[in-house]
Amino acid sequence: MPFAEIPFAVQDAFRLDLTGNQLERLFQISPDLVYIIDLKLRRMVFISSRVKEMLGYSYEDIRQMGDSLVPVLVHPNLNRFLGEMYQRFLVLPEGENIEFTFDIRHKDGSIRTIRSRAALLVPDEKGQNYLIMNMAEDVTKTLLHELDLQKKQYQIHETEVIFKCGSWEWQEDSREIRWSEGLFRVMALLPENFPDKCVTQSFFESFIVPEDLPRVQNYSRQVILEKRDTFQIDHRVIDAGGALKYLTLRARCYYDENGNLTRVVGVAADRTEIETYQKELERRLVALKKSNQDLEQFAYVASHDLQEPLRKIIAFGERLDKKYKEQLGTEGQFFVERMTNAAYRMNGLIEDLLTYSRVSRQTESNALISLEGVVKNVMEDLEVKIQDKNATIVVDKLPAIEAQPVQMHQLFLNLIENALKFTKPSVAPFVQVKARKVSVQEIKEIVQLNPHETYYRISVSDNGIGFEPEYAERIFTIFQRLHGRAEYEGTGLGLAICRKIVETHHGYIEAHGRVGEGAEFVFYLPYR
Repeated sequence: MPFAEIPFAVQDAFRLDLTGNQLERLFQISPDLVYIIDLKLRRMVFISSRVKEMLGYSYEDIRQMGDSLVPVLVHPNLNRFLGEMYQRFLVLPEGENIEFTFDIRHKDGSIRTIRSRAALLVPDEKGQNYLIMNMAEDVTKTLLHELDLQKKQYQIHETEVIFKCGSWEWQEDSREIRWSEGLFRVMALLPENFPDKCVTQSFFESFIVPEDLPRVQNYSRQVILEKRDTFQIDHRVIDAGGALKYLTLRARCYYDENGNLTRVVGVAADRTEIETYQKELERRLVALKKSNQDLEQFAYVASHDLQEPLRKIIAFGERLDKKYKEQLGTEGQFFVERMTNAAYRMNGLIEDLLTYSRVSRQTESNALISLEGVVKNVMEDLEVKIQDKNATIVVDKLPAIEAQPVQMHQLFLNLIENALKFTKPSVAPFVQVKARKVSVQEIKEIVQLNPHETYYRISVSDNGIGFEPEYAERIFTIFQRLHGRAEYEGTGLGLAICRKIVETHHGYIEAHGRVGEGAEFVFYLPYR
C-alpha cells in the first residue's frame, strides 16, 4: 500500500518539505511497522513493507482482505474496541501520542501482541484530525518474558515467605549490600523504608548477637583469604523487634583473574523454629532415654530380686511333694503340683524379662561373627528337640557381620525354636534359613533402613501352623500370645526379644504368614 497513492496532498507535515514518495521511503526503513489510518474513510490507507516480516502478510494478502487487517484482529468485542480507538484518534491533540496494544493473528496461525503508538500526522483543511500515523512493534516475546519474570518474582517472594529466608548480593563497585524483601522481613524491617533495598555491612552486623560477631567476622576474613568459592555459617541475631533468631548464611563467592573478590551472592534463612524444635526434641530424647533406662533397670532389678523367693517356692514345693506326699493326699498333691508349675512358669517369665532388659543394656561389644557359626551352635542347643520333632533344618550360605554374638545366638534360637514349637500335627517340621544382600533400591523402599548402609536380608521360614496376616505386627508386642498356654508353652516374650535385638543392631524385622501354610520371619541387619 504505497503512501504515494493517498489521494490528497500533505501540507506542512514536517518542517522539511517532503513528497509522498520521500515519506514512504522514510517509513519503509523504520525498524517499526508504520501504518496510517484515514479517519474520514475509517480505514487503513498505508502500511509499510515490514508487515510481511512482522505478520507474514504480503500487500496482495492485505488487498484480498479489503485493504484491511481488521479480519485478522483478535478481540472479544472487536467492534467496541475499534469504535473506542476511532474516538480516541478523533480527539488526539497534535504533538501528543497515545499507546495501545492489540492481538492479531499471524499468517502462520499464531497470535501476536502488538504495541502501537499513534500520533496525528496531518489535520484536514478545517483543522480536524485526518491522518493518524501509527508505529507498531511486536511485543509478544517481551510480554511473555515479562510475564515469566513476574511469575518467577512471585515464586521467589512466596518461597521467601514460606521458608522465612531472603537473598543478598554484594559487588565490588558498591559499598552496600542489596537485600531482597524477604531478608528485610527476616530482620523484622519494612522493605518500603529502604527504597534502594541496600544496607551497609555495619548495619547488618549491628543485629548480630555480640558473642557471635567476632566468629562471623573472622570466618568472613578467612573465606576471602583462602579464596573459597562457598560461604556458610550459622549465627544468632536480634531482629528489629527485639526477638532472638537463628540464621544460616550461605553464599557463593566470585573472583577475577587476579584473585580479587568481585561479587558475593547469598541467602539468609531463619531457622529459629527448627532450632527450637531440635532443642525440644533433644530434651525429650534425653528424658525418654532416662525413662527407658529407669524402666530397664527396674525390670532387671525386680526380675532378679523375684528369682530368690521363687526358687524357695519351687524348692519347698518339691520337698513337700517328696516328704509329705502321703499325708497331703490326692487333693493336696494336686495343689502342690499346680503351685510348682506356676512357679516354674513365673521363673521362665522372669528369665525372659531379664533377657529382654539385657538387650538394651549392651553388655558386650560388637565383633565380626559368622552367622553360619551362630546357627550351627543354635542347632546343637536344639538337637534333642529337633530329633524329637523329626525336623529338617536347611541353612543356606549366611554372611559374616559385625554384631553382638550372644544376642545373635538368642535371635536365631528364638526364631528356630518358634518354628519347632508351632507345628502341624503329624507333619514333620521343615525350617529354612536364607540370606542375601539387599539392593540399593530395596533399601530406599524400606523407610526403617539407612540408605547409606549395606544390609543383609535374612529369613527363617517354616511349614507350621502360620498365623492370620492381621496379626503380623501384634506378635512382636511384649506378652502377646495368639494361642493359650494349654496349646503351646511360652511367655509371650520371644518375638519381642527378637525385635529388640534387631533394632538394637539398627535393623528391621517383619513377619509374614498364612493360617495352615507356615510363617516367615524376615529381618534386615547392617554389615557393620
